[in-house]
Amino acid sequence: MAANYKERVVYNGLILPSFKPLLENPEARINAIKDLEGRCDDVIITAFPRSGTHWTWEIVNMLLTQNDEYTDKTKETAFLEFVDDLNKVEHIPSPRILNTHVPYGWLPNQHIEKKRKIIHVVRNPKDVFVSYFHFKKNFGLSEDWNEFFKSVIVGPNAPYGGWIEYEKAFDPDRENVFVISYENLKLKPTEEILKLAKFLGVDCSDELIEKIADKCGFDKLKNAHWTLKKTESKVEHYRKGEVGDWKNHFTVAQNAEFEELLQSKVDGSSIYKKFYS
Repeated sequence: MAANYKERVVYNGLILPSFKPLLENPEARINAIKDLEGRCDDVIITAFPRSGTHWTWEIVNMLLTQNDEYTDKTKETAFLEFVDDLNKVEHIPSPRILNTHVPYGWLPNQHIEKKRKIIHVVRNPKDVFVSYFHFKKNFGLSEDWNEFFKSVIVGPNAPYGGWIEYEKAFDPDRENVFVISYENLKLKPTEEILKLAKFLGVDCSDELIEKIADKCGFDKLKNAHWTLKKTESKVEHYRKGEVGDWKNHFTVAQNAEFEELLQSKVDGSSIYKKFYS
């Protein structure tokens, strides 16, 4: 993605990724997302940045098309705050797999009101921020890890008001919201993909589930991204894909400071309690 992270977008007090539509007019794009005309079979994938949206999008695409073939399309063609003209999503054939990082309250109103399917991807926030740090390096981030920790992870510059505030709005007990964790998908892919298929109402054979799990393994997806995808920008979305890489970055003191911050804010976060407490 050709995002310029050197520029800063602030809307309603929240720091947003500096995608072109948000740089030009954040209010117009957010309102357009809220007012988006939906379809009854739309699926929206939501996640805090660097939580596994690309990975999940590929899996859902295979499930809904009932095959294990990679598509040459990218999730960016249906990325609601990134696509240059939101009207382009009208030309995506059904069932559409839309995706976004916007908070729950900014999702398409019609989708929320009609309780259409939402897949929400969560990931250990420490691994999220490590991945986010390296991703921002692609766009000229000059801060080292210690500076980034102070300014973003425990400071005022985290996107969307920070991980815990973002996740509080996504209640895993909503019947139309399927919450899938990065860690579970990594640890037991066939089991998690089968659960996802059932949520989507897709009847898949065990053989197809196994094939999808294999094709959507990290190394194979990373290779497919570089060799098959039709995109003008070849940004490294797939870095290491490891669970627990945060241990190679956080010092003992930083881990303690971040844990203290999390614990001070976790009240009301059923997602944190379910997956990471």
